[in-house]
Amino acid sequence: MKKTNFWDRITVVLVARNSEKILPTSLRSVARARRVILIDALSTDETIAVAQSNHNSINVIKLVEDRGLGEGTNRGFSIAKTEYVLNINPDTKFSDNCIKQLVLTADANPNAAGIAPILTNSNDKIDLSVMGPWEKRHHAISILPEGPFCTWFLTGAIVLWRLSIFQKIGGFDEDIFLYNEDTDLSIRAMQKGYPLIIDPAAKGYHFGGHSEEMSLKSRIRRDKNMMWGFLHFERKYTGSREAKRIALKTCYNCCKESLIGFLSLRFRKFITNLVKAKAAFSFYRGGSPWGR
Repeated sequence: MKKTNFWDRITVVLVARNSEKILPTSLRSVARARRVILIDALSTDETIAVAQSNHNSINVIKLVEDRGLGEGTNRGFSIAKTEYVLNINPDTKFSDNCIKQLVLTADANPNAAGIAPILTNSNDKIDLSVMGPWEKRHHAISILPEGPFCTWFLTGAIVLWRLSIFQKIGGFDEDIFLYNEDTDLSIRAMQKGYPLIIDPAAKGYHFGGHSEEMSLKSRIRRDKNMMWGFLHFERKYTGSREAKRIALKTCYNCCKESLIGFLSLRFRKFITNLVKAKAAFSFYRGGSPWGR
């Protein structure tokens, strides 16, 4: 490693929305970071105040429109000037040694786009998914390698990205609202010849699903945009015709599940599937949940 504090070479970027309860956990992990950019995606709680009280040098960027995790993250990366950008979720934690190890591995592999640690979930289980060449669905690994290894997928919870290569790849696809945005970026990195590496010597924790306090309104917004983003991902990698077929099938299945929810008085099931059906039909008709 170069003779300097490794945090001097890193900008931390995270996107938060109504994350006041979990945010102190991740910010404690980057207490020694000198550059932290938080993109606030229209929080209605005390997320910004909590962020500012938990890190002295945090730079908060307030969005005027929430167009998803990819767009917000790209905003943060566009401001960064350092060699590396540590992209994290609010529901993660890790030690200085974890990040130091990621930097060591990145320095040893100058053509690598991103380096990620081994993650442990809230059940104290190893949470590690990988992909092989030309796959577009990640899956849990059966045997944990002893040393650093290449993969076609890095989960976006904690990743050290080399900024110059991230920019060459084109950043996150802003038409993918949430989920699959990390899969898509991983595929494009490998297609362009930039390796993705997981280093088991670096360890972090990911308390998945706790980044945002969910209300009915936010759940509807998430389900709608996630469905459209999923179908957009399918279109990119299976073609428009197949994506439309999947959209119609999904619309039919969700309408059926919504009716079951209505008849059984299961309100959440009714609403969730109705929203997904509407998004799938919108995609089929060539629309967008953002009205672009």
